[in-house]
Amino acid sequence: MTPSDDLFTPLSSEELDELEDFLLLDGHEDKSMTLDMLDGFLAALAVGPSPVMPSEWLPMVLDVEGRTPPSFVSPEEASRITTLIIRYMNATAGVFEDDPDSYQPLCDQCVFGDPEEEEFAVKAWALGFILGMELRWDDWIPVFDAVDEEGDSEVLLLTPIFLLSETDENQPELTEEDRESWRELIPESVSGLYRFWQKFRSQE
Repeated sequence: MTPSDDLFTPLSSEELDELEDFLLLDGHEDKSMTLDMLDGFLAALAVGPSPVMPSEWLPMVLDVEGRTPPSFVSPEEASRITTLIIRYMNATAGVFEDDPDSYQPLCDQCVFGDPEEEEFAVKAWALGFILGMELRWDDWIPVFDAVDEEGDSEVLLLTPIFLLSETDENQPELTEEDRESWRELIPESVSGLYRFWQKFRSQE
């Protein structure tokens, strides 16, 4: 295996734990993404309308506002953590290239200790996805305006994500049943967004 091949190797469960531990370290845990937020963020970048270079999105992982340079204790740590994140991104993109219908958010692959922890993880995923959208917000506008062959608005693909993010202060509070129903639609919504942009680009 060459070094370039290694960058496309999915993270093991141990490596995911390592990355999560780093994100939760004292010093940047209040600014950095959680692992679930990162998962949603990378999903948005992978399925979105236009490419975003790592130099633009990587700083946001340790500071969601992208204002503070990443802090590492050594060049070795910087290389290790950066490589893990790049591999995570490449593996996420690979899922959609190989089989979009197989996509599952990280929160659907985990076992949680209590309902509040699970609810927080799902919300963090949705917030991460929206953060990814915001990097190219103007490029996302066509999905808000388009309708599918059945006459349904394509923006409905984003409905579960926006509702679960609870970013709209005027949104009625979701019940536990509501959250579960919308959450079940996330894989279909994300794969649908991937297909929307594939078709959109082919028609340009």
